[in-house]
Amino acid sequence: MNMKNTPDHGRNKAALDSAEKLEQLVIGQTTTLQLIVWRMRTFLRDTVAKKDVLNVEASQLKTGKVVKLTYRKIDTFMTHYFPGLVKTTPKTVAVKRLKDMIDELGYSVVDANDRKPWGAYFRLADAEVERFIKEFFPGLSLEKARLGHDDVALSPKFLLVSPGKRLSWQFHHRRAERWRFLTEGSYYLSDTDVVGERVKAHPGTVLQFQQGDRHRLCSANNNTYTLVAEIWQHTDPIRPSNESDIVRLADDYHRSGL
Repeated sequence: MNMKNTPDHGRNKAALDSAEKLEQLVIGQTTTLQLIVWRMRTFLRDTVAKKDVLNVEASQLKTGKVVKLTYRKIDTFMTHYFPGLVKTTPKTVAVKRLKDMIDELGYSVVDANDRKPWGAYFRLADAEVERFIKEFFPGLSLEKARLGHDDVALSPKFLLVSPGKRLSWQFHHRRAERWRFLTEGSYYLSDTDVVGERVKAHPGTVLQFQQGDRHRLCSANNNTYTLVAEIWQHTDPIRPSNESDIVRLADDYHRSGL
């Protein structure tokens, strides 16, 4: 049998490719040069021939060969020296970088909000949750992710918290949540309304919140952005959770409790 042509081989190769792309999520120190390079790359991708420069052929554009080579050099540079998200990074740039990373990983965004006072989120298609789990929550099975329930959906999501910001002290009626910190961050957790102590989280920290658990996601400090991969674990198969399924017990931005 030719193993190279089997479906399993194709899936394994896709997983390896995605694993390599995940290395782009490294957060380091932002420099002016890196910001310039990132903006150049975005400009080339979004404006040259109104399509991704990687799809521009020399036959379609006289300078296509040169542009494609330039783009590949920039892409290689960004792969190895992805600039960090710090206080001096404008929120618009931070959000755009996260969207770029999502696009490069090949995920589909079904809901997004970059106007949150604490930062932004991108929710991905439920159908992509199995790959999301394999890539961001290695070792977690679908059964365990569903908390033992076969009839509930799972929704993958990214949360980006701006420096010095935090979400509300909250809980949910129709979902549990699982987080994995992709950068430094912090959080609060309690099974009562009492807030308790703030806990630091390092990259790779995984947390499981049960339905009704009080919790709050925070940035690591006043200088860096915090990036978290999240799974919504819906607990009501008839009425899945949504963005309005939030009970706010305390909030820095004076939003309503529901």
